Amino acid sequence: MENNRLIIWGNYFGFMVMGMIVISFGATMPYIRREFTLTFEQGGLILAIFSASYLINGLISGILVDGIGHKWVLLIGNAGYILGLLILASSNCLVTIYFGVLVLGLGWGFCNSVVNILVNDSSEGDSKAMSLLHMSFGVGAFVVPLLFNGLLMIGFTWKHLMFILALMALIAEIIAIKMKIPFIKPMRQNDNHRIKLPWRYIIIYMFILFFYVGVENAFSGWMVSYLETGLNFSEGFSQGLLSTLWLTMIFGRFATGTFGRKMDKAKYLVCVSFTAFLGMFIFWLSTSEVWIALSVICIGLSLAGIYPLTIADANRHIRGSGVATAIVISGGGIGATIMPYLTGKVADRYGAIAIISSILVSIVFMFFFTALNWRQQKTRI
Repeated sequence: MENNRLIIWGNYFGFMVMGMIVISFGATMPYIRREFTLTFEQGGLILAIFSASYLINGLISGILVDGIGHKWVLLIGNAGYILGLLILASSNCLVTIYFGVLVLGLGWGFCNSVVNILVNDSSEGDSKAMSLLHMSFGVGAFVVPLLFNGLLMIGFTWKHLMFILALMALIAEIIAIKMKIPFIKPMRQNDNHRIKLPWRYIIIYMFILFFYVGVENAFSGWMVSYLETGLNFSEGFSQGLLSTLWLTMIFGRFATGTFGRKMDKAKYLVCVSFTAFLGMFIFWLSTSEVWIALSVICIGLSLAGIYPLTIADANRHIRGSGVATAIVISGGGIGATIMPYLTGKVADRYGAIAIISSILVSIVFMFFFTALNWRQQKTRI
């Protein structure tokens, strides 16, 4: 695969736009709920539809990559972004919101799968390349709450943010059109049989991503609402803390790119999963701004490397197969679909603190599967 500058930097820009789009719901959710008078459960359903569409289309994209190539899947994905954002920006009822996020999820699923495949395959699972890619996502996630806060200060609304993101997605589409991405045939054992997938490894990686992406989406999607509703913190502080979360994830992914090469990937995943638990436990207990801020920094630094290192660690088992990569990534899609909705439903019944309690339990399961992966690597089951 030709690993030229346009492909690499184009994918980094695309992932930055993806970060802005995905995390925009965390920043705008209080305003969407207020405008349409939504419960926590209804707000969670918006996030769940978005994530369910991402999951389904992520699986479809893996099949399409092997059939029509990376470039066409990338172009379709960016088109989904543009159309979905324009639907949201012009929405006047809850039904159009649901339809908009459904279309937007197509863009997320297609672009996430194909960009991960391109960078993972071309770098042969290099942890630095994968960390830089996901650091780009973090840059977008860091910028969007600040951008939205600035728009609010000058009298604009969340719908204007959607228009701006649609313009960013259009730029990503133009860049993708200019990319010269060769069509790569699926990896085969011989002319008649495709390579057999190592399911016992793939299932573990799926569960790690299930709980990681579920935790990340639920936490970033509900943190602002929790801080404003559950702890009565100011709007400015809450939005600023969401940006802080993603700023620390940017630094964390940069550090992962450096130290991930030197440490055993499976062991590194166990360590950061444990520190993520400690950070979330402190967040769960805290009511002061100082401890909340410190715990968010710990959570951001810990969660930063889990996704790229999981994909990099899985590389030797899935490299060369769009379907295998999509199956592993689908674990994250399932988690992203289930967690935001469940946490919103639980919050309606037991209060906003139940959001954090649910996330904390999920981190415990994530730690278990990273430990199981490490044990499996050591014993070579």
